[in-house]
Amino acid sequence: MAASSVALQNRFENARSFVDYSNLQAVSRVSATYRRLLRREVVDICLLIFIADVVTGVQTPIFPLYATSLGASLGLLGVITAVLGLTRLLSALPVGILSDRLDRKTVLVGGMVLFALSFICYAIAPSAAWLSAGRVLQAVAMVATFPLGIAYIGDVVDPRDRGAAIGVYTAAMGSGFAVGPLIGSWASASAGYPAAYLSGALLAIAGALFGALRLVKKKAGSGEVSLGPALINVRALRALAQEPAMLMACVANIAMTLSMTGAIFTYFPVYARGVGISTVMIGSLFAWRSIASATGRIPMGPVSARLPVYWTLTVVLGVEAAIDLAISRTTSPAVLTGLLVLEGIGFGIFLVSGQLAVAAAAGQGNRGAAVGMFWMAGSVGELFGPIALGVIAESIGLIAVFQTVAGAVMFGAVVVAALGAVAAYRLRRLAGQDSRQGGLVDVAAGDDANRRAVAAEPFQAGRH
Repeated sequence: MAASSVALQNRFENARSFVDYSNLQAVSRVSATYRRLLRREVVDICLLIFIADVVTGVQTPIFPLYATSLGASLGLLGVITAVLGLTRLLSALPVGILSDRLDRKTVLVGGMVLFALSFICYAIAPSAAWLSAGRVLQAVAMVATFPLGIAYIGDVVDPRDRGAAIGVYTAAMGSGFAVGPLIGSWASASAGYPAAYLSGALLAIAGALFGALRLVKKKAGSGEVSLGPALINVRALRALAQEPAMLMACVANIAMTLSMTGAIFTYFPVYARGVGISTVMIGSLFAWRSIASATGRIPMGPVSARLPVYWTLTVVLGVEAAIDLAISRTTSPAVLTGLLVLEGIGFGIFLVSGQLAVAAAAGQGNRGAAVGMFWMAGSVGELFGPIALGVIAESIGLIAVFQTVAGAVMFGAVVVAALGAVAAYRLRRLAGQDSRQGGLVDVAAGDDANRRAVAAEPFQAGRH
């Protein structure tokens, strides 16, 4: 018995030694990467973006309630929301070029100042129509902060560490968006909607001062591609539009944006208030959603590399459609909380899978155009979705909004599945041709290149 126990102990020790030896170098590399990231440039930009997303989160759960309190109809609410998408679409290229001509720091600080001005416009708006002015300023502020924060990281961080740096950046962003709704809902319940927006303006001013004092000036190098033209390249976009994998990613983004911006961000707060949920509780729901969204991104990194992307996107959109339909059929605060948390997890998974889809569809020479096409698809959903849903809400009611979105998102899931199947067939055919011409395809190398591509690009910055 003693000999058997000793043998068992030896086998255990040998196995543990093997595991320790096999993982030691990988753990050491990860630790070294994050130690290199604990320096001023990375920490400061993450803190700035944390503040920016706190500010953005302040207005998210209360904006629809504030607009309707100023007399906005459900149709006008959709139009005002669409102003945000239209302005983001129109301002992307000028802001990107401006950051290349000046420097990232100046534009980032300017973005925080615009956040403050937009919130002041919200606070002093005499009627619902005047909220559009604040919406325009907020849209430009978002373009001048979230995507440029990724560009700033690309400027100051070595290529080998950019993936980890962007991971820390998105974690800071998600954390800020979890805090903001709590501040906005509490301030509006305690002192009124204008007070909530003024508190957001003060936070934005604090962020601008922090950025002015802490960020370093860094212009794009003479040999680097300009951020603005890289995002909107008509010739490259035309070529990408013929790729089923790219079309699949864009259709998925339109469908998800329709649900998130149109149904969840615009009309869910109004619906929740209508069934008796308080403003503070609505803010808490959005905070939990943001936490769940950030959590959903963590396990998808290694998992998504092992699953066909179109499978993941199709399933996520199917679940999103089911959640929208379920929201229309319940008035229970507990159930609505659970549904919003599930929606947040699904959106986190969608972000990772969408990034992989775009990276797989694009090459090194047209990846900037692929990012622009993917982003513009989301802007299309953000622009036209709220307007169409506003008409439905005005004429039929809020329940019809969620039911319509559920049907549209499910249709999008079917289209994504079809396009994904076509893209997979093309990929298998090309892989077969390459293997016949030049030997076996190095799948592992392709996966590594794909992960590096994903880590290097600012996909959907500012999305939550």
